[in-house]
Amino acid sequence: MTHRTTAPTRDSSPALRLLSLGAGVQSTAVLLLACEGAIPQFDYALFADTGWEPRAVYANLKRLRAHARRFSIPVRTVSAGNIKTDALDPKHRFVSMPLHVLNTDGSKGLARRQCTSEYKIVPLKKAARQLLGYPHPKRVPTGVYAEQAIGISTDEVHRAKDADVRYLRNRFPLLELGWDRDTCVDYLATQGFGQTVKSACLGCLMWNLEELRCFFMITVHWEHFPLVSQHPEARRWLQFTANLGRSPNTVDAYGRSVEDHLAFCLTWGADPATARPDVVAGWIGDMLQRPNVRSGGIGLANATIQQRVIAVRSFYDFLVEEELRERNPVRRGQSSRHGGRAKQGLVRRVEKAPWIPNEPAWDRILRACEHEPVRNRLMVTFAYDGALRRQELVSLVAGDLEPAWSLIHLRAETTKSKRAREVSFGTTSAQLLVSYLRQRGQEFGRADGGLFLSHSRRNRGNPLGPASWSKIVAGIASQAGVPQLSTHTFRHLRLTDLARAGWTIDEIAQYAGHRDLSTTQKYIHLSGRELAAKMHKATRSLQADRERRLAALVEPW
Repeated sequence: MTHRTTAPTRDSSPALRLLSLGAGVQSTAVLLLACEGAIPQFDYALFADTGWEPRAVYANLKRLRAHARRFSIPVRTVSAGNIKTDALDPKHRFVSMPLHVLNTDGSKGLARRQCTSEYKIVPLKKAARQLLGYPHPKRVPTGVYAEQAIGISTDEVHRAKDADVRYLRNRFPLLELGWDRDTCVDYLATQGFGQTVKSACLGCLMWNLEELRCFFMITVHWEHFPLVSQHPEARRWLQFTANLGRSPNTVDAYGRSVEDHLAFCLTWGADPATARPDVVAGWIGDMLQRPNVRSGGIGLANATIQQRVIAVRSFYDFLVEEELRERNPVRRGQSSRHGGRAKQGLVRRVEKAPWIPNEPAWDRILRACEHEPVRNRLMVTFAYDGALRRQELVSLVAGDLEPAWSLIHLRAETTKSKRAREVSFGTTSAQLLVSYLRQRGQEFGRADGGLFLSHSRRNRGNPLGPASWSKIVAGIASQAGVPQLSTHTFRHLRLTDLARAGWTIDEIAQYAGHRDLSTTQKYIHLSGRELAAKMHKATRSLQADRERRLAALVEPW
């Protein structure tokens, strides 16, 4: 006789709340959210150990175990064996990792990937049954189930699936919060877990770097950071940062920041492994007293100092996690958002409103653009119409444009937020685009690849880079007599104009590709829309009172 099992009803409560803990970015974020009370607490966090995880994953697991213990969340390790030992054992039934193999006939092949099921899912199911009190072969009663949280973010929503057994019900807290991987990375940084790495066994990291996006061999231009290159721990840290998939600009900025800090330590005779907070304070004081070549004043810009402090804090976090230091000498600030007492960081953040050209300045900029080649004029109008960042503009290819609908498709990999979006362009841009594509075809004879190509003899026909666009804008600024003009000015002006036109904050954020509405809010303030509305309301009330008082002067003669 066949017994038909029924799924637990939706209104039944789980007997247990479990977390599938991979000790990578997303699952670490989920565990910390539970510890913080932002999501329901777990009865257990289960780490399925393949026996061949990177050292950084095991180090993070150790930290998480200690952290979760403070919130009464036990972290347990389960295992189905050692994946490396099994793969190399000729008596094992088959290789479940996607390893490259050489067949007996000399041809190359790739083993079928089944390791996730064998070394992750199966031991987690087994542990869930045992914790529920019904280990195999006991039958789990209908209606008894465990809720299993899985750290899947919005950029991998295709991986979210229901459990295939009735005693487990999967839940995806990050999808419920609308968090992507970058949001998780930012959150981990605020919680002191900024160096969390991607969770994947070493077999996957070695053989499937491109497919799994494990950037363990990212090239770092060490010639830009000679002191970092010569310092063993600093070199490992920067390579580690690059391997996490940080953008080349971020790696470059972090490298230059720590290069500057190491140069100061060398002058002071300090060793980063033992440097005290007074060394960090001395370094910050030195930056505040240096000549500023760009402004002609004294002291580096606040934003520059903030960026360097963040990078150096990350470097010291790495030293602490590697047990080369006990504490980080770079103090963290603390927000009061969660009810705690706010604590200022080492450097007070100065929030400056972005410069927006007034009408006379904008007219001078446009007059200067009239003398530029058609390519440069198109770049200016695209930058304004689409509110494009520098990297987004120079990364455009011909296939990103949809002229019939006046649309620009921005690919996720070219945007700062790693989110694809669409922006529009106007009539002027459309006319310039036709002229430029005709000229481009005559000069270079191809319509594919990068949209904006170089005319210089050194790299003729290659796509323009961010530095080239900055140089073009600097030339326009010089001709217009507007030194404040930068590549970001066109974006600032466009978003401010959208706010003036009455767009909502959500609409502007979507157009701009902002992840945080607080970033968008400044454009509402810059537009003066709220101030104008309040002033109109106040003036109207005041004017009514004035009229009432003046009415007494109207007397019949």
